[in-house]
Amino acid sequence: MLVWGGGYLTVWLLCLWLSPRFREGFVDWLRLKDPFGWRFWRQNILFAAFSLGYLAVGLLFMGL
Repeated sequence: MLVWGGGYLTVWLLCLWLSPRFREGFVDWLRLKDPFGWRFWRQNILFAAFSLGYLAVGLLFMGL
């Protein structure tokens, strides 16, 4: 579980560090300019797909 969470956190931090658009969208989400995060997830559709896939694989291996 810790390795799984750490892997996701690593990818998320790399996206924040390397992608200005990802970073700006996330900051807008935190500042409640985009309170539900719809614009953030729509702009970062590949990260959204990765997040859903990563969650599905994690749940599969946890047996849920």
